[in-house]
Amino acid sequence: MEFSENELAAIAAAKKKIKTAAMFRVFLILSILMGITLMFSGLVIAEVIVYLAYAAVMLAVALPQFGPGPKYEDLLKILESKANVQRSKT
Repeated sequence: MEFSENELAAIAAAKKKIKTAAMFRVFLILSILMGITLMFSGLVIAEVIVYLAYAAVMLAVALPQFGPGPKYEDLLKILESKANVQRSKT
């Protein structure tokens, strides 16, 4: 499969974006664990931690769609166009 320079740049940007999202998720997990520890030690009210943990999970799930770099839809368009070219050759 041949890719143009623009397509290769989009793929590289997507890889960088996924690495950033993975690092953010690790930070988020550590933050949640720290919050749970604070909750059990009595320094933070449990209701606050529940709402913050829910927001953190929602952000972690949606994170790859935010920020610079191509969206999943852009990468899918590249793959669809390559698949269509490959089908037409066979």
